[in-house]
Amino acid sequence: MRHTFKVNVGLFRQSLGTVRQSLSRPGARWIVGAAGGVVIVTALAIGLILVPSGSGSSPILPSPSDSPSPSPSPTPAPPPKVASPINGVMLDRAVYESLQAKAPLAIMIENHPDARPQSGLNQADLVYEAIAEGGITRFMAVYWSTEAARIQYVRSARIYYIQWAAELSAVYCHWGQVEDPGPVDVWPVLARLNVRDLNGLILGEEVGYRDESRYAPHNVFTDTGLLWRSAQAHSFSGPPVVEAWKFKEDEPQRAGNPAERLAPVVNVTFGSPGSEFDVVWNYDPATNGYLRSMGGAPHTDATTGEQVSARDIAVQFAPLRPSGIKAYNIIDTVGTGSSVIFQDGVAKVGTWRKDSESGRTRFFDAIGQEIPFNRGRTWIEVVPTDSPVGY
Repeated sequence: MRHTFKVNVGLFRQSLGTVRQSLSRPGARWIVGAAGGVVIVTALAIGLILVPSGSGSSPILPSPSDSPSPSPSPTPAPPPKVASPINGVMLDRAVYESLQAKAPLAIMIENHPDARPQSGLNQADLVYEAIAEGGITRFMAVYWSTEAARIQYVRSARIYYIQWAAELSAVYCHWGQVEDPGPVDVWPVLARLNVRDLNGLILGEEVGYRDESRYAPHNVFTDTGLLWRSAQAHSFSGPPVVEAWKFKEDEPQRAGNPAERLAPVVNVTFGSPGSEFDVVWNYDPATNGYLRSMGGAPHTDATTGEQVSARDIAVQFAPLRPSGIKAYNIIDTVGTGSSVIFQDGVAKVGTWRKDSESGRTRFFDAIGQEIPFNRGRTWIEVVPTDSPVGY
């Protein structure tokens, strides 16, 4: 829209005449100059005010760069500690990252009376114990976040230990194996589960050394450094592929839950009360853990002299039956059964379940909730279904 403004010319001429007459008076020239300036400024101001909005001029707007940019949200820092997937211990992040290149080691350790005392069990992240043959138990000690300078004495493979090692994507370390054809032959199981294997009977000093002061076969010792170097040489590396258990903080001497009962002493007989393989665990309130005795005496480490200990004890009742080949047994690791978990000085009755040969064994309470473990070393005591366990 165009705006037209009219000016009263007569009035303007009259005002101009008045100004001219005033010029003839002394001292008036400077006033006229000032007045003229005022008129000009006033006219300019009026012109600016009366600029029509439709004249095509655009208002001056701030450019996008004139507006302050929002600060990016800070990236949250990663937690300073990370839980080990095997035993739940909180590790410094730098340590945890450095461990990713290593695979867990699952090492067979014998428990024949001629092989005692053992070394290295107290350095393990996790320990399995089950009957090998003739009522004699054997251990499988798992190392990942820990190291052991001496582990003794290393013995041969059994199928059910391989199935537990497969749960942890561990490198299975042993000296010899059962090769008898049929259900106890370890080679088909190693191949079927694609378990990485370090066999001292084949690899010799890549796996361990014989103590010449002792009689074979109870004299092979090793250490985690040697085994990790051998694993690396065979391209057996990490990170571990583990379906982690649940873990919790300590609750020393907890009580008051009707589904639990106090368990200051745990007796695991492996089916033969009073035998050399009869195990007793005593609760230690000072450490909120359990101390192990075996065959009526404290079970101590040959290197450190310390009594073997655990933060949790999981007793797993599993079917054990003769294989029909020599004295070898078969233990059914896949399936479900009863269990009792001992921690914090109490017992929790429940069940265990393993869905496949390489699937993780998990433990549940009486209402089907997964049981969290205390952080630290857990012992899995796999006993025959009819084995008496006292507490």
